[in-house]
Amino acid sequence: MHLLLLLLIFGMADSHSQEHGDNEEGENRGCGRGWKRFDRPTGGWCIKVNDGAFSKAEAESKCQLEGGTLSGLQDTNEILSITSEALRLFPSGSLWVGARRSADCQRSLKSATCNATTAFAWTDGSATGTDGFRWNHGQPDNFYAVTEQCIVLLASSTPMIKDTWFFYANKLDDVGCENLMGQPLRTVRGYVCGKRPNERKTK
Repeated sequence: MHLLLLLLIFGMADSHSQEHGDNEEGENRGCGRGWKRFDRPTGGWCIKVNDGAFSKAEAESKCQLEGGTLSGLQDTNEILSITSEALRLFPSGSLWVGARRSADCQRSLKSATCNATTAFAWTDGSATGTDGFRWNHGQPDNFYAVTEQCIVLLASSTPMIKDTWFFYANKLDDVGCENLMGQPLRTVRGYVCGKRPNERKTK
């Protein structure tokens, strides 16, 4: 009788450990397989890098199917982690992130009021501040007929690439919200999803 009771207790403990192992320990605690957890000022945040050439709207829909949204960028640590993961999927290219040009700057070129820290706002409901706005030189410029309402992050196996201009790895560029065309080294090849972790309160 005592042996059976002990087996039941240890069996339940082992089952509980397996159930919560991926979510409670390591880099993805509370996030689930394939996601990486970051601790932001607003709390835990889970990030997952996906490949695929889609418009921003399509990428957002795909994130929502996974219970998330396109992720903003809290800081350089998140940026470097994201681009490192992206380079496992492709050698060079851009990723959609969760940001949108501010209403006051939608029809404006780069200016004193629409600049690197004010032209865009994060849309994931989690990222804060401006440390994640690491722009390529001269960006965000809203250059092409003031139609660049979205943001991409460049992942590259080299520190810098050149198409029409020079662009640096781990930096942002403002673009139209459809896929980039005619720029093979930095065409959109993926997207970054984010979601809040499944926090489990202990008694």
